[in-house]
Amino acid sequence: MKKNQLFKTLSTLFVATTILYSCSSDDNVVANSSPAVFTVSNGTLAENTATIVWTAATDVDGDTVSYSVNLDGTEVASEISILTYSFAGLTAATNYTGTVVASDGKGGNASAAFSFTTAAAATNYDITSILSKFDVIDAVSYSVSGNTVTFITTDLPNHTSPYWDTSHSLYEAYNGTNSNWNQNPNSIGEQNITFTMTLNPAEATIKSATPLGPIGISRNGIVFFNQYAGPNNQALTNEINSFDQWLGHPAGGALYHYHIEPTFLTDSFGKEAFLGLLSDGFPVYGPLENGTTITNADLDDYHGHTSVTFDFPEGIYHYHITNEDPYLNGNGFFGTAGTITN
Repeated sequence: MKKNQLFKTLSTLFVATTILYSCSSDDNVVANSSPAVFTVSNGTLAENTATIVWTAATDVDGDTVSYSVNLDGTEVASEISILTYSFAGLTAATNYTGTVVASDGKGGNASAAFSFTTAAAATNYDITSILSKFDVIDAVSYSVSGNTVTFITTDLPNHTSPYWDTSHSLYEAYNGTNSNWNQNPNSIGEQNITFTMTLNPAEATIKSATPLGPIGISRNGIVFFNQYAGPNNQALTNEINSFDQWLGHPAGGALYHYHIEPTFLTDSFGKEAFLGLLSDGFPVYGPLENGTTITNADLDDYHGHTSVTFDFPEGIYHYHITNEDPYLNGNGFFGTAGTITN
């Protein structure tokens, strides 16, 4: 008996992204001498939807051809006759692969593979709601104008430290856990530091490195520094031994700051809490998320990621404090830095 001869070819499959391709055949298939060529054409792609379009396969015996669609190893459609399929409920910025299989219902089939990457989620962040968490009673005040916020801080910590003058009410001898603690020669003094940053932070097309000195402001008005010691971007290895019991210390010019986890804040508000903002407007959170300790491996090159937080239930890009270098910030600002004057 003559075997069914199913397909002359399974022609071009179109997807709106970079495409992989393959073609398979068995004894019932008249295979083309080379795989069909896949191109970018006639498709749609969004952050959680995608549409693929393919041309008809032909059965040489005139049998009706139907199609099934697999995505990431799971069949999502079977025995359909249309030449297009739309996916919904996908995850933004995610790679997907799949296969369209054409069948004559008698055991003959041919297939072609596709791949696509969904678009990144649209970002329209607004940090206005977080401003009320800044402690305006003590060191810091802020004002909003249009889509920017301006913070002014005296940079005076609202907690104890051996770096206060011994006559100050908040002076306290070092009582932390670092057996190698060594007080540096500086002291805490009043500053006049101004940050102006956007209320609608967004990823910068060209990232900029964080400078030495202030790169952000914590919710009690103390400034954040990056992961380096001055003046030549040295590791913090030795400088850490001068951090007080709340893991801050003053630089020359009496400028008190945090490079690593500000334990006064995480003790006061919790390890998952909002701790402040970097100059690009993106928030900084503590070392826990959903009860799990965040490690550097969970974060991108800028020491952040996008996920839901208590303050932003729709999700936002944010930085995390971790217990290893770079602690607070990695290879620069994720967004566009505002202005800082001191």
